[in-house]
Amino acid sequence: MPPTLGGTRIRRSLTAFASALAVLTLTFVGALPTATRSSAATLVTRNTNVGVAANAYTDSKHRKTSHRNVSTPKLDKSRYASYFAFPAVPLNPGEAISRAAVVVNIRKATKPSQGVLKVRAVTSGWNGGKLSYKNRPKLGPVLGTARIKAKGLLTITLDAKVAAPYLAKGARLQITRTGSKYLVKLASKPTYLKLSIGDAQAVASEQAKQPQQTAADAKITGKPVFAHYFPPYPISLDNQLGTKDYYAVNYLSPTGENSKFAWCGGLLRDRPLTRSPLSGDFWLADLRTEVAQAKKAGLSGFAVDILTFNTSDRNWVLVEKLLQAAQEAGDFKIMLQPDMSALSGVSTTQFATAIASLAKYGSAYRLGSGAVVVSPFLAENKTPSWYSDALAKLKSTHKVSVALLPLFLDASNMNSYKDVSIGFGNWGVRNVAAATTWPNWTSKAHALGKMWMEPVSVQDVRPNQSIYDEASNTGTLAATWNRAISQGADLVLLTTWNDYSESTSFAPSSDHGWAFLNLNRYFVKKFQTGSGQIGTEQVIISHRIQRATTAVSYSGTMKLRSGSTAARDKIEVVTMLAAASTVSVVIAGETHTYQAAAGLYTKLFDLQAGTFTATVTRSGATVATVTTKDAVSFATTAQQDLSYHAVTSDR
Repeated sequence: MPPTLGGTRIRRSLTAFASALAVLTLTFVGALPTATRSSAATLVTRNTNVGVAANAYTDSKHRKTSHRNVSTPKLDKSRYASYFAFPAVPLNPGEAISRAAVVVNIRKATKPSQGVLKVRAVTSGWNGGKLSYKNRPKLGPVLGTARIKAKGLLTITLDAKVAAPYLAKGARLQITRTGSKYLVKLASKPTYLKLSIGDAQAVASEQAKQPQQTAADAKITGKPVFAHYFPPYPISLDNQLGTKDYYAVNYLSPTGENSKFAWCGGLLRDRPLTRSPLSGDFWLADLRTEVAQAKKAGLSGFAVDILTFNTSDRNWVLVEKLLQAAQEAGDFKIMLQPDMSALSGVSTTQFATAIASLAKYGSAYRLGSGAVVVSPFLAENKTPSWYSDALAKLKSTHKVSVALLPLFLDASNMNSYKDVSIGFGNWGVRNVAAATTWPNWTSKAHALGKMWMEPVSVQDVRPNQSIYDEASNTGTLAATWNRAISQGADLVLLTTWNDYSESTSFAPSSDHGWAFLNLNRYFVKKFQTGSGQIGTEQVIISHRIQRATTAVSYSGTMKLRSGSTAARDKIEVVTMLAAASTVSVVIAGETHTYQAAAGLYTKLFDLQAGTFTATVTRSGATVATVTTKDAVSFATTAQQDLSYHAVTSDR
């Protein structure tokens, strides 16, 4: 049976931690040897260890409790985080840190084969005194990761170039676990920094030899628009009739998968458009269909989420078949987007081998130079030096040139990755309020001489995470597109094509048909040409099928995400017209008539029960008409559905 993979990742902009604490007086473990100076041409180093001066850990379930200078610091993926403070590294004039690692002592690790330890810099002051989850300090970039072992000393190599400024003035480090929810217990001793120090000019010369992306490599032209493709949700999982396939019986039903998601009314609310069973390779046939759908919608390609490097896994097989389908179609590219949340434990060798095998396809997205564009999701889960090493192995071992385009959850990390990247992207926001107040990341990337991939979204509703954003009908779609257009983004990523577990899909679906894609095509043309093109005149209606406050017969209800636009209950009528026209909308038996201007025009009405019809007339003739297919009900529901449904007259 197909695994339930959707909804396991909370892909969201990271929230900065807040604290204002003083600096601790610290002590060394061991003495620093006398410096051995080197010339700029030859890197000669001296080695030293710097002992920890203070530790603490935070617990999200006990927000105000302080755990400091404990014998067993704890850490995991979400509840516990461990913190360590080290004294400043005394450098002689003209010296710099060439290599760095933090050594920790693992007392016990549950399921050590799962996930990695991640080290991040702490950027606000911490004096080793009271530290709790509530007043936890602000965090900087990821400095290093390492695979977990069951017990004993573990060396976590740090990106020396990024870590050096923090180490030189006294490092404060946070250590957590990624890729696994299980607990790791550390011993307080020994914990220390392991450093190599050398002549600053020689260190800089050595670091300059690492592969870097130059402005000359960044030749993305034509303002391409990609959509994030999520392999767990293809058109069909089992090639059955849509009324009895895995989507219908398990994902959409509250009692599906042995009632695993009954508490939230079922895993999904929407699904791809259904079809009859096919003969032969139905996965490949369906991927050909999706490529054709995306091309018709004006997209340049898919950015495929690579969840595994296991070549026998269904998700890997679908990635390869997608590359094949795109290659057959021609003029449609696949950007490789390894998921560094799911792949947190892979080595640079594994990464290079997997990317090289996919780069063999002619449909893999490339720069004009021939370099394959790789855009890791949650890129900050690996350090810049990790990617530098992976790119070097791709070049030396596999003869594959790669242009790195990191996709962050927190774009403020971009400065740390500028030397290994041609540009950056961000996973994005899902409501109008955030879209209009979010930083201008395009200008920040351009200031670094890099390109920017702007995220565009339509909505975000997650039943199994009990949270949703207010999309304001198609308001979020328009607001995120307006960012990309007005701020001068170099390319766009639609988030997503088909992640139904988060209700972020643009793909033709049961709940919104082609409506979102048809409206999206208008903005694609405006982004690429400077002016929106109407094409076929049409009218689109979007609405929820229940109020945001409709009562639910089970406990696992969704709540509005903090900071989101306020919830609203509206019917939205969008017209795309070549000339001004009369629009008549029938709602609850009452007809509302108004004049719609040429171009894109939007009108809102209060949500009512039943179905609705919108008709556009001009000079006595009907231009377009459509009736909604999913009726609105305000009665207590057995399945909360806060996603927007939509219909278009052009389908």
